[in-house]
Amino acid sequence: MSYDRSALSSILARTREACRSYAVLTSKKKNEALANVARQLQEMRPLILEANRADTEAALKAGLSPAMCDRLLLTENRFESMLKGLLEVSNLPDPVGTAVSRWENPDGLIIEKIRVPIGLVGVVYEARPNVTIEVASLCFKAGNGAVLKGGKEAMRSNEVLFRAIWEGLAQANVNPEGVAFLPWSDRKVVADLVSDTTLDVVIPRGGQSLMETVVAHARVPVLRHDQGICHVYVSASAPFLMARDIVLDAKTNRPSTCNSMETLLVHEAQAETFARPFLHLLRERGVTVYGCPRTRQIDSSVAPATPESYRMEYLALTMNMRIVSTFDEALDHIARYSSGHTEAIVTSDVEESERFFREVDSSCVMVNASTRLHDGGVFGLGAEVGISTTRVHARGTMGLPELTTTKYMVRGHGHLRGQ
Repeated sequence: MSYDRSALSSILARTREACRSYAVLTSKKKNEALANVARQLQEMRPLILEANRADTEAALKAGLSPAMCDRLLLTENRFESMLKGLLEVSNLPDPVGTAVSRWENPDGLIIEKIRVPIGLVGVVYEARPNVTIEVASLCFKAGNGAVLKGGKEAMRSNEVLFRAIWEGLAQANVNPEGVAFLPWSDRKVVADLVSDTTLDVVIPRGGQSLMETVVAHARVPVLRHDQGICHVYVSASAPFLMARDIVLDAKTNRPSTCNSMETLLVHEAQAETFARPFLHLLRERGVTVYGCPRTRQIDSSVAPATPESYRMEYLALTMNMRIVSTFDEALDHIARYSSGHTEAIVTSDVEESERFFREVDSSCVMVNASTRLHDGGVFGLGAEVGISTTRVHARGTMGLPELTTTKYMVRGHGHLRGQ
C-alpha cells in the first residue's frame, strides 16, 4: 500500500477520538477485552506463526543481520511467553484513578493527586512482533489509545496480530479504533507520525537510525528506548562460579536483546583466576572478544579494543573485555561508555555493592544478577512498553504506572483565594 499523509492524519484523528472512551472504562471491562484478545491469539496461532515464518524467510533472503532475524522470529515458546504476558497484564492492578498522594490544608481544602491515562501513545519499533501485543495491551490497560508503527520486516506478522487485537476488543463491545496499526513501510511515515501533535507521546524502540529520525522530527515528548551498552564488573571478591554463570548468561542467553552485556570489566586480582579461564570458555562458545592491552597479554588472539568498540552495541556473540586496577576505574569506565541502560557487579563485598548501587547512574543497577533480568515480564509487570533510558517521566522498564500521568483533584467548601 502506497503511503498517503492525509490517510495518516485521518487514522490519527479517528484513533484519538475513539480512545477517549478507554480512559473511563472499568477495570472489569478492560480485563474482559484483554481476555478476548488472548483467545483470538490462541485461535489465530497457526496464521500468526505462518505469517512469521514468511517474514523470517524474507528477512534471511534479504540479508538482515542475525540479531534482527532473531528478534523477528516467533517460536512456540516465544508465542507462549507473549500470551502469558498478555494475561498477566490483564491480572495486574489498574493504575487509573489510584491516588499518588492526598492531603488536607489547615483551611479544609482537600487536595488529591491521582493517576490518569497519558492519552494517545505512538510506538515505533523494529523486528519484534511480540512488541505489538505487549504495547497494545499495556496502553489499553492504562486507558490509552495506541498508534503502532512496526518495521517492514515484520509486516505480515503484525497485520495478523493486529487483527487479533481488533477482534478481541470488538467482541467486548469496546471501540477497537482506539488502537491503530500503520500499514506502510515507508520510513517517511515515522517522521510524519512523530511530528503530528495529535499524539501525546512517542516511544521509539530500535536502532540508531530510527532514533535519529524520531529525535530529528518529533514535536511531541519522546521516551527513548535507546541502545543497551550494558556492563558487568567482576570485582576482586567475586566467586568464580557465580561470576562465570552471570557473565555467560548476560552475553550468550540471547545476545540480540538490548539487555545483553556488551563489555566485561574484570578486577586485576581476577586476571589469572577468572579472566584467563573465562577467555578460553568464551572461545569455546564462539564469542568474539575485543580486549584492552592487559587482556591481550593474557590471550594474544584477542583483537584490540578501542573507544569505538566500547561504544558499540553488538547485539551478537561479540563483546569487549577490560582489566581494571581498581573499583573506581570500573566506575569511571561505566560512566564514560554506558548508555544508561543496565549495569551489574559480581561481588562478595557488601560495601562495594552498596557503592555500586549509589554511584552507577543507569536506569537499572544490579548486584550479583545478570543484566538479562532487566525485563518487564521478569519484574512482574506482565510486559513492557520499552526500557526508557531518558531521565524524565519514566526511566527503566516501563509498565502500567509509567503509561499514566497525574492530575490534581481539589475539593473545597466555597473556598476563595481572596487576598
